[in-house]
Amino acid sequence: MKTRALYEERSGWSWWVHSLIWIIFLAALVPLFELAEGNVGSSEGAMPVGVAVLCLSLGFGIPSLFYLLMGQLRTRVTGEEIDMRWGFAEVIKKKIPFDKIEGAEAVTYSPIREFGGWGIRVGANKKKGWTICGNRALVLNLKDGARFYLGSDKPERILQWVQSAAKRSEV
Repeated sequence: MKTRALYEERSGWSWWVHSLIWIIFLAALVPLFELAEGNVGSSEGAMPVGVAVLCLSLGFGIPSLFYLLMGQLRTRVTGEEIDMRWGFAEVIKKKIPFDKIEGAEAVTYSPIREFGGWGIRVGANKKKGWTICGNRALVLNLKDGARFYLGSDKPERILQWVQSAAKRSEV
């Protein structure tokens, strides 16, 4: 049975990431134009069929795979934990129970300086991060000494729900 979410947030990529993916997608259309003009096949100067198929497969497959696996970061606060999932397929998952959290704070930070960029990251001094865009995060100070950065456009809102849910779970 699925646990009811008290709060849910979905964060997506910045505009430039979508643009880059669309450029890859549109570049894959070149073999289609070649095919329409009769320039694909075994004749001299034509694009080999295998190359055309490879370009189409990569051009459509890579963007689709990115969106399925990494296209969004979904954060859910339930009565017992913080549940995070990557992508539209939600294959990559992580749960942090409230009993493993010592404290939390909403911060503005530099993802490039802290982790070298966005995504699922590991930094120095037991720092980990799941960020998809921007420079705002909810930092969870875990009881094992680790710090977990959860990227969000509204980390204060998640913090309020985490604090409220954690108090309820103690009672």
